[in-house]
Amino acid sequence: MNEQSVFALMKDWGYYPVDKSHPDSLGYTGLMVAIRKEPTGNHFDPQALHLCLQDEYGLARGTTLSMLSPPESTGHVCPGIIRIQDRTDKRVHFYTFGGSLEMAVQPDEMMLTFHSPAPILELGAHPESVQNQIAAEAGEMLAEIEVKWGFDERAFNRRLAGIDPFQFYLAIMQSLLDRYARVRALKETEHALHQALQREKDWLVSKHQWPAKPPSIEGLFAHS
Repeated sequence: MNEQSVFALMKDWGYYPVDKSHPDSLGYTGLMVAIRKEPTGNHFDPQALHLCLQDEYGLARGTTLSMLSPPESTGHVCPGIIRIQDRTDKRVHFYTFGGSLEMAVQPDEMMLTFHSPAPILELGAHPESVQNQIAAEAGEMLAEIEVKWGFDERAFNRRLAGIDPFQFYLAIMQSLLDRYARVRALKETEHALHQALQREKDWLVSKHQWPAKPPSIEGLFAHS
């Protein structure tokens, strides 16, 4: 899609989640965000986009993008929360396992297009939603791994920035499915989450995208 098509598509939107890979997918394949100098007043008008980007040193770094602070360059997005914020501090949240960010700019507006090989999860107000639960679990797993890296925060952020998004997604899924296999009672108490993960795995298997030996979180973040 060329720049003019992007601006035309986003004419009536502040942000726009792009297609799911299949009807039961946990999230979207892309996310488009329009940041304008002046709000339209016709919809949610993003003022800033907060996410984690790989910086010029190859490190994962929390970054805020706006018309006042446009990205110096676009590129790799690291795992974590994406927060879209308007001028009244209203916020919309997504969770990403990583991906790539592109930018198109006109004098009074900036279009940011994010793509990922793993579902981009739209987070809602209810903590018990499947998407919220997966994002929370992924955040907890990363926090536990970071503790194991001790005081070497720079090395951890370098590894986080280099993680393949789809492999990270598979590792999170496999970790959760392993938990259900070990503790069978969780299949009932977390029935919706278990079923959603199983449907996603079945779809990936049908598309030959589920490996015979899925990656583990520990393996992806093993010290080299």
